[in-house]
Amino acid sequence: MREAHDSMTGARNTDSRERVGLGKRTLTVLARRATASRSGSRADQPQRVLVVDLDNLGDLLLATPAIRALRHRFPSATLDALVTAYAAPTLLGNPHIDEILTCDKSVAVGPLWPRARLAWRLRRRRYDLGVILEAHWGYAGFAELLLAAAGIPRRLGRDLGKHRDLLTDAVPVRQQHWIDAYLDVVGLAGAVPDAHGMEAHIRHEDAQAAAAWAKTHGADRSAPLVLFPGGNQHLISRRWGARGFAAVGDALAPRLGAPVVVIGGHQDAALADEVLRLMTVPAASAAGALSWGATGALLRRCRLFVTNDSGPMHLGAAVGAPTVAVFGPTDPAVFGPRDTAHAIVRTALPCSPCIRVGDFPACPIEPREHCLLSVTPDMVLAVAEQFLARTAAVPAGAR
Repeated sequence: MREAHDSMTGARNTDSRERVGLGKRTLTVLARRATASRSGSRADQPQRVLVVDLDNLGDLLLATPAIRALRHRFPSATLDALVTAYAAPTLLGNPHIDEILTCDKSVAVGPLWPRARLAWRLRRRRYDLGVILEAHWGYAGFAELLLAAAGIPRRLGRDLGKHRDLLTDAVPVRQQHWIDAYLDVVGLAGAVPDAHGMEAHIRHEDAQAAAAWAKTHGADRSAPLVLFPGGNQHLISRRWGARGFAAVGDALAPRLGAPVVVIGGHQDAALADEVLRLMTVPAASAAGALSWGATGALLRRCRLFVTNDSGPMHLGAAVGAPTVAVFGPTDPAVFGPRDTAHAIVRTALPCSPCIRVGDFPACPIEPREHCLLSVTPDMVLAVAEQFLARTAAVPAGAR
């Protein structure tokens, strides 16, 4: 029976892969036919613009300067954004977006019908300019297919995805910060960057929720020391250990006279609890208790934010939180914080950084992610103390 069950499971998996493969091929055919039928219509002054970014919270936050530049370039156009439901909170309150459209991230790798429904949904809206702000080649390739299948006559992006020949205009992939890469893309439409950085709009209800939580947990008496030990689930290699964050919290809290708060989403709750268990000074976990916006409100008034390379790192930068970020295999020149006072802690190994633009290689050395594991609490503390002395750090909201 076990052999029969395994055989049936294997057959189902094979069928599923075949259906996905058929869906991809079918969507490709539809996309190429659609581009042929509308190839002559390319408005220089579009009336309806769609931005596509199916990446995570932090990646979408990095796209906000490009979105703002698009709005300034086309002030009277309808400007919508297609994002995942998970990342949509990043754009809440953004005044440059007319409508936030959402889809499930799995649609990028799923079968035909969800993809076809999404393409038809976009086709009915009759966009005349589509802008792909993606940094990962897989999502970029799907977005290229999607915009073509939706019949959008002008399609801008990076020369990155599998179907980049479906783009009408593309910028070459360069080793640069993601913010600048996205600004290069919208530059194809004549959009010009301004002197401002990322935008995280903290709504009144977010600030109220953060203040209420801080009061309940004794974190309102002074600006807190905030720790984020979590990070992207498919890139565990970006996570410095819970033990290291606990040691840094124990050492910095009494020196700063600051309450300690560990932040994160629901998926980070167990990790946050582990940090609290390892600490000897009192601390509170806000993991899973605060929304994305409320987390931004908390970070806006923090004394210091110690974090992994992550979405919350970019959120902290967007609200002006003084930040110390621990980096391993990722390149700070590409993924590092912008728009705020910050310091980077990393070990400079010959093979690091290895995660750059659109490339996420497996670590070939043992122990894996040695570049991250070799960062010690003493290293982080030394950088944090130098950073605090250099910036005479004050709560971000008081600047």
